[in-house]
Amino acid sequence: MTMQTHSAHTSQQRRAQAVYGTLRGRRPMIGLIAAELGVLALITLAIAGFIGLRAWFALAN
Repeated sequence: MTMQTHSAHTSQQRRAQAVYGTLRGRRPMIGLIAAELGVLALITLAIAGFIGLRAWFALAN
């Protein structure tokens, strides 16, 4: 019975896989949060533009 003395991956590769393997499962959640932030930014810009136009038209009178 022989024992295999070397691993298929180096310790650095195993560490990298442990770190990035956990992020791989969270990528859809990160994309969803980024999409929500983008929509929130667009809504904020639309509201600011609406308020700005109202102020501009109020000054014209």
